[in-house]
Amino acid sequence: MTGPAVSVISPPVEWAQRRDKIFVTITVRDCPKDYNLQIESKKITFSGNNNDKSKKFVLSLDLYGEVLTEEYKKLASDRSVQLCLTRKDEGAYWPRLLESKTRMHFLKTDFNRWKDEDETDEEDETANWESMMSNMNIGGTEEESDEEEQDSDDDDLPDLEDDKEIEKLE
Repeated sequence: MTGPAVSVISPPVEWAQRRDKIFVTITVRDCPKDYNLQIESKKITFSGNNNDKSKKFVLSLDLYGEVLTEEYKKLASDRSVQLCLTRKDEGAYWPRLLESKTRMHFLKTDFNRWKDEDETDEEDETANWESMMSNMNIGGTEEESDEEEQDSDDDDLPDLEDDKEIEKLE
């Protein structure tokens, strides 16, 4: 007799990037920390089993560009393995994560971490916003003048036609 069948699956992967970094999240629920992960300059490989050994997670990603194998960070839990990879060549964004143009069903963009190429850091954005607000004098720090300016809306409006004139027309 043979044991229960083990299903081999590719785990869901999400990715995002910056000019100098690539973020990859491999979602593997109930996968203990005895998995195998290899980071090569143009390839990521992952394999591991869930707790009851009914699923085997296997993943092989051929990357679009090169990463520095000695400079990566990893955060692992029983739900996912998160990687922060340093790109070898900082600069223009990669058009995709994988070398192949083939769409992979398990690979998605991580929009929670994604920043467009033309976006700046939040700190710079905040500083620019505050500077713009102070230049436009919108932040509630309007200078008060001694004289009250009169607005044309404050002028008295002439009365509407008398009701008596309307009755005469009827």
